Amino acid sequence: MELFVSFSEILEYFKRSILKFIIVVAAFGIVFGLMPLKFVHNEYTCDTTMIISCEVPEDAQTDYRLQYTSILNSRVQTAIAIATGKDMISQTAEKLGIDEKEITSIGAVQVNTAPVVKLTAKTPNAAMADRIANTAAEVLGEKLTGAFPSPKLTAVITDPAIPAEPQSNKSTMLKAGIIGLIIGFIVYVCYGIIVVLTDRTIRNSRYVSEALDTTLLGTLPKKGGSEKKEDSFRKLRAAAVHCAQGKTSFLVTDVCEHNGAASVAAGMAGALAYSGKTTLLIDADLRENGIGKLLNVKPQHSLTDALNGACSAEEAVSTTSVKGLSLVSGTEASQNPADVLFSEKFTGLFRELSEKFDYVIIHTPSEVRYPEADNIAGLAGSVIMVAKYGSTPYHEFKDSFHRLNASGGNPIGFVTTDI
Repeated sequence: MELFVSFSEILEYFKRSILKFIIVVAAFGIVFGLMPLKFVHNEYTCDTTMIISCEVPEDAQTDYRLQYTSILNSRVQTAIAIATGKDMISQTAEKLGIDEKEITSIGAVQVNTAPVVKLTAKTPNAAMADRIANTAAEVLGEKLTGAFPSPKLTAVITDPAIPAEPQSNKSTMLKAGIIGLIIGFIVYVCYGIIVVLTDRTIRNSRYVSEALDTTLLGTLPKKGGSEKKEDSFRKLRAAAVHCAQGKTSFLVTDVCEHNGAASVAAGMAGALAYSGKTTLLIDADLRENGIGKLLNVKPQHSLTDALNGACSAEEAVSTTSVKGLSLVSGTEASQNPADVLFSEKFTGLFRELSEKFDYVIIHTPSEVRYPEADNIAGLAGSVIMVAKYGSTPYHEFKDSFHRLNASGGNPIGFVTTDI
């Protein structure tokens, strides 16, 4: 894991994963936006106010008149108790001819100290909310009248319930969706930061350069036109030639598979040829003919043919569409490729052809997976390692760097691809 992570590395991660970022944030927004349909149920409340009174007999004695207020307050408290009873919902639903589930609750409170009761009904059905409240008040009045026949009690609805306005889920869904987008954004940002902080791959090329005391020779952009990539190879050419200190042969190898060494070798060889130098590119990958396909060259003879004696070294050299650039293409070998390249035949062929060109570049497959690069590292004057941004593990790069040194190679630096 890298010891130092800059803000630019974190920002670069989000730039590279922008599509994934959009998908994750959008998914959170959609899921949260749809959740109200499943979990949020609108509830409507309607209030009906009724006043309770008792008749005072004409022949009532003075004591009765003095106790009237207490008697009336007792009736109000009884009304509140009846309103919150279990059978209130069932009787109201029966009178309306609806399911009891349509009524969430019925309750009542006294308004200040007056003989006034405010009855409240709650229901998920907006169309029935006012009718439920008014009907519940009627049922309550009937119950009170029946419970207190004397003195005669009267319960009159003074303020009937006002019809409830149906609430749309759109606003709730919109709010939930916005919250989901915010949460998705926060989650992905935290995830991205954690990924970069715990990542063990090469992202900070400068750190690798300082940690291993080697040179970052160049970077190859992931996106951009051909002109931008060609300029990257021209920069690589200048750095590599300077660091080689007069040596004219280079070994270009992937650290791990598919790090882009074939493209780097071909691009650097082309850049050298553009400068007027005769350049030979040897594809020593005897497992895949990657460079031949890359340069669109179909040679009559290959490196394997020359090593087997089927043709001379010069006959194995093919011209390319780039003036000054020649190619010795690699094809599958019957023996182990590392054994073939470690042989005196390959050494002789390399030295023979090196005398005829200003520069020679050898391309080999992944050093981590295959031994070819280690077996010919000492043959080339300089070794250029190729790592892929966000893909090549740092510890693999470090181990490969030390193995190439131990094999007699001269690693002058590395190139980071897919930037």
